[in-house]
Amino acid sequence: MATVRDIARSIGVSPATVSRSLNKPSVVRKDIRDQVVAEARRMGYEVKRRRTRHGMIGMLFYNASSGLPFSGYDAVIWSGVTRAAISNKHGIGVFDPSTRHHNESFADFAERLGVDGFIVRVDQDTRHVCEELADESVPHVVVADRFEKPGVSYASCNSYDASYAAIKHLVNLGHRRIGLSHNFVLDTDHHDRIRAYRAMLADAGLETSDDLVVPVAGDMRGGASALNQLMSLPDPPTAIFFTDPQLTAAALRRSLEVGIRVPDELSIVGIDDEHLRELTYPVYTAVCQEAEKLAYQASRWLCQTLGDADHRGVFNEALRLEAEAVLEVNQTTAPPPAEPARLTPGGERIRA
Repeated sequence: MATVRDIARSIGVSPATVSRSLNKPSVVRKDIRDQVVAEARRMGYEVKRRRTRHGMIGMLFYNASSGLPFSGYDAVIWSGVTRAAISNKHGIGVFDPSTRHHNESFADFAERLGVDGFIVRVDQDTRHVCEELADESVPHVVVADRFEKPGVSYASCNSYDASYAAIKHLVNLGHRRIGLSHNFVLDTDHHDRIRAYRAMLADAGLETSDDLVVPVAGDMRGGASALNQLMSLPDPPTAIFFTDPQLTAAALRRSLEVGIRVPDELSIVGIDDEHLRELTYPVYTAVCQEAEKLAYQASRWLCQTLGDADHRGVFNEALRLEAEAVLEVNQTTAPPPAEPARLTPGGERIRA
């Protein structure tokens, strides 16, 4: 098995530089640190860094749609993470990632915060932080995203297949103009749902139109705005797929406000991370995923693995948890109307 001296000899640096690069990377120049880490991996070196145990895990929200206080999907994630941490006798805290110092390693950041590992949420612009965590062998799990890079631990739900089934369901009902509204802050989940929408329409021989795809803020205002925009088109859709629970609930409310009858005049399919569909009228057809359960499993794995690492002083395992979303057909989908409902650009109902 390779040693620190073997790595040092191979790339022409001192053993002390190799040791610092692997165990206190913030004090080593990045280009040297990267070279050491790459050579250590190539030689099969097993990093064994004994850390102080604090009995605490931290949540880092690197996704732009989250904030403090946060709601929606991230509130569900927080619930699952907290429940698992408490049941495994760990403390849990939410930390501001912007407080990480310039050039501070994640290992040093964790030590300064007094945490043993992280639960992480990212979007498409911040995925790089997960690779940094893996490079430093800092215990972590990314929730609601997935990675090909070895060493990145994640728990994710595949919503592509269920989203494809949702669009197929609408096509089988006879819909040919199907709208899509998604959060403008994209992550793997939203990319999957958008890909599924486009793929199913292509497989059905239906054209996709840019005016039928509306990115908005993933909140109640965004959902109402998306409905107004789509239903005021010269040729409005007869069905809409909303890729976020709050967008779905907002669209149902807005439909009621303007007098569009769901599903007689407009079919709606949404996403449900928990049981929101059971609180709307009508109960909406949904691509369902158990976000709280996913977060619970991720947090439990992290806590239990940290317990093992406490005795072995090593964290070399990675979690690859992928659940499957399911399509649940409820009361908001039906065959298309003879004439689509329409709104004015100002959001008022146009009567025939």
